[in-house]
Amino acid sequence: MFNRIQSIKALIGLTLTAALSLCSGIANAQSTLSQNQDGFNGETMDGFMNMDPDKDSTVVERTVSHDYFQWTINTNTGLPDIIEPDTLHHSFHNVHLTDGMFGTYSHLGNMGSPRLSRLWFEREQPEDFIFDAPYDFWVKDASDFRFTDTKTPHVSIDYYKGGNRRTGEEHIKGYFAANFSKKVGIGFDLDYQLGRGRYANQSTSMFDARLYTYYRGDIYHVYATTNKDEIKVAENGGIQDLRYIKTPEAMAEGRKQYSPEDIPFRLYDNWNNIKRTQALVNQELTIRTTKHRTDSIGDTVYTFSRVIEFGKAAHTLEIGHLQRRYIYYQIPDGFYTHTFLRNDSLDQMKNFYVTNTLSLSLLEGSTKWAFAGLSAFARYEYRNFSMPDTLAGGAEYMHRYSEGDFFVGGQLEKAQGDNLNFHAAFETVLLGASLGDFTLSGDMQLKYPLFGHETVIGAYAEMSASESPFFLANYHSTFAWWDGDFKKEFRTKFGGFIDLDLTGTRLQLDVENVANYVYLKNDAGTYINLDGVAQPSYSISAAQHNGSIQILSASLQQNIKLGPLHWDNNVTYQLSGNRKIIPLPDLNVFSDLYFKFVYYKRLNMEIGANALFFTRYEAPGYCPAIGMYHLQNDGHIQKVGGYPLITGYVNCSLRGVRFYAMYYHANDGLLNNRDSFIVPGYPANPGMFKFGLSWTFFD
Repeated sequence: MFNRIQSIKALIGLTLTAALSLCSGIANAQSTLSQNQDGFNGETMDGFMNMDPDKDSTVVERTVSHDYFQWTINTNTGLPDIIEPDTLHHSFHNVHLTDGMFGTYSHLGNMGSPRLSRLWFEREQPEDFIFDAPYDFWVKDASDFRFTDTKTPHVSIDYYKGGNRRTGEEHIKGYFAANFSKKVGIGFDLDYQLGRGRYANQSTSMFDARLYTYYRGDIYHVYATTNKDEIKVAENGGIQDLRYIKTPEAMAEGRKQYSPEDIPFRLYDNWNNIKRTQALVNQELTIRTTKHRTDSIGDTVYTFSRVIEFGKAAHTLEIGHLQRRYIYYQIPDGFYTHTFLRNDSLDQMKNFYVTNTLSLSLLEGSTKWAFAGLSAFARYEYRNFSMPDTLAGGAEYMHRYSEGDFFVGGQLEKAQGDNLNFHAAFETVLLGASLGDFTLSGDMQLKYPLFGHETVIGAYAEMSASESPFFLANYHSTFAWWDGDFKKEFRTKFGGFIDLDLTGTRLQLDVENVANYVYLKNDAGTYINLDGVAQPSYSISAAQHNGSIQILSASLQQNIKLGPLHWDNNVTYQLSGNRKIIPLPDLNVFSDLYFKFVYYKRLNMEIGANALFFTRYEAPGYCPAIGMYHLQNDGHIQKVGGYPLITGYVNCSLRGVRFYAMYYHANDGLLNNRDSFIVPGYPANPGMFKFGLSWTFFD
């Protein structure tokens, strides 16, 4: 493992070094350089960061531009969606946390472990390949990849490290972007994350590589990108005895202090492995016309011509191959209730898909009456699935399923303007396995000044009907097996918010009704482990609730400022109409108290501490065999929550370089309440020192 880690880090380092060399080569090909500017205050610097170096009259001086913009491809309309580049300074220390930026996610403790948001309205509806949903912090589809148009080649490097070499964490990421001309650009993204695990058999390893190129001509654009992901997660099944965390002094009658890595867990030599390969090619043709206007001055007549782009025609092709495998060598008796397969090599699921989309768009503002952009599209999705099955005689084989859907839809969007913007979209399945599925959605946003400060009011609504994702409705494996014939799931949700810059306040209200909700449950009871402790067994299956469930959420974000002292608070209250089927904590709180100031006119600093807290509830459990969260069995319920997790930090930014130092879970062992479980059977990681930095090189 160590040699592989070193090899991957060396590969990323070598690739980024080559990218820096390529940056230099491209820049030298464009012009002769000797000096540049730091891009922040215009002061000239030499290659050794000396201010105002002596000028050499024999060389050409130029200003290095830091101008660039980024976009993704909307796979329905085929049009670029402009996005904001990552330049976050505030709360940058939270970027690498699996807990999320505001501590709203529950996970198995280690960095990179599968997670689930405690906030209902943060959860996305799962795709057919449900197994990568718990890794939403890592997994990105090809349609999420960012393209970059930059005047100056640049490389961005992020590095994070926590703990020691034996049980610590590391994350290294590099991004390169360059333009060979105004029309042609290339780039790549390398990302590697390793969580060795403070507790036994808890390691995570993730690698992602992406490559893109594009051509943006006068009337024809083409974008292409491909990515390769691999996720490997060790499964420890949860702690052997909760008392190792809750009452450690009671274990071994107080004669022994257990270090985190010595605490026994339930599983050894078990892994979940996910591999993903995806590609996207988008072609876009601009539809334009030329308008002529004549004018005269005296006896002279002038003709003026203006080219107007009023439409776009696009074709988008997506291809993907996704697979998951559960690997196991040691399973305690009673851990799983049933064993359906004898050949463990077949315990894998695969999903191959091809999507073709044709779209036609009328551009916003192209004519006087085009107050909004209008798009129509048609899409065909072909999907192939593979999973284990058995013949009548008991022979095992991989069963393949194929299906397809033909979608049509449209979109109306007003994105230009400073006051009112809105978006409305509709799509439905006309032919195929999901006939009758539809989604109708809309949102609006109104901005206006209030006592010299911006106020924003927004609202949204959405209605949908959908078949259950394939692997949620059908699942065959060694330790879980079901085939469901479920009705369509109907969802209706709406909400709104008001954002007051004057008081630093944001209020949001969300309501959703879910009918025919499909979920995962555990039908097994308990077994007695070797320590004589009752632990939950696993027999996972999918079920459907025949009725409607309502969920209400009210959120308050209040930021208070008094000179350099800042106190930011995020509080969310939730109410579930059926806590047995959709369990949610009543209250989720994230509070951040810090001093913010500029040291010596250059170093931006934030020094403070944040805390996350959620009320106790019957949280979903986690099953290693399927790598998913599920409802706990009624006969063995473990509530989690009611425990504050506090982190102290120093967050800095200097000349565009962002860096931080933090101590995660600083209150570990300091409180009488030691119930630090955030998922049943899985405690939060013990206290750990962490640091990280992000550095962007231009030219």
